[in-house]
Amino acid sequence: MKMRKIVSMIGTGALMLSMGVAQAALVNGGFGDGDATGGNFGGANGWTSFEAVFTTANDGPNSAPVSHDAGNNQSVLMFGPFTGTGSAAGMYQADAVAVTPGDLVTLEAWAMNWVGDPMLNLGILQLSFWDAAGGELGGGNNLGAFEQTADPYGTADVLLSVQDGAEVSDWSQMSVSAIAPAGTVSAQAFLLHIQTADPCCAGGSIYWDDVSLTTSAVPVPAAVWLFGSGLLGLVGVARRRKS
Repeated sequence: MKMRKIVSMIGTGALMLSMGVAQAALVNGGFGDGDATGGNFGGANGWTSFEAVFTTANDGPNSAPVSHDAGNNQSVLMFGPFTGTGSAAGMYQADAVAVTPGDLVTLEAWAMNWVGDPMLNLGILQLSFWDAAGGELGGGNNLGAFEQTADPYGTADVLLSVQDGAEVSDWSQMSVSAIAPAGTVSAQAFLLHIQTADPCCAGGSIYWDDVSLTTSAVPVPAAVWLFGSGLLGLVGVARRRKS
């Protein structure tokens, strides 16, 4: 009976090690924190922003886009700073997410190019790993950045249809996944807009909504078998001592 219980425990432990647990980790990923119904306000609560970034409320087609999330009427509007080709606006999560080296980290967001700004927009969803707890603000080193790009011209990873925001289907999903490298302490989500027009100042805008970051342990079969064989070895020793 004791032997069966121990073997059962081994199987349970191996299963737990191989499955891992995913966790949502971002603050204000749907941009519903703060009231923008009286007009756009700069930046987004829970995020650090630079250049032209605004939280905006939905007023319908030809005014502002609907939120991708049917339960929330706000999103983020981002456009180029109009200071030259290649100039960037953007934002990143103020509090970096604690990550263990070897974790699989997935960053997702929904983006849209609004019909009112059908110009040269390039949206970038970027996942960055850091060797300090504070990420960009923690004084550490960037261990690697992984990104997915989107534009309405078919030249990027994701095609953004030029839409009026009247339907949730107007939004396109973006996603990037990477394994946290050795030395990783935290991961951070970045949303960027790059002004690609030449000459300067023909930027346009991109809307963002429903950003999420999840982490999960990567299955490690070798470690699982080592764990199981070690316990079985202990079981064998215990049986010999008993006999």
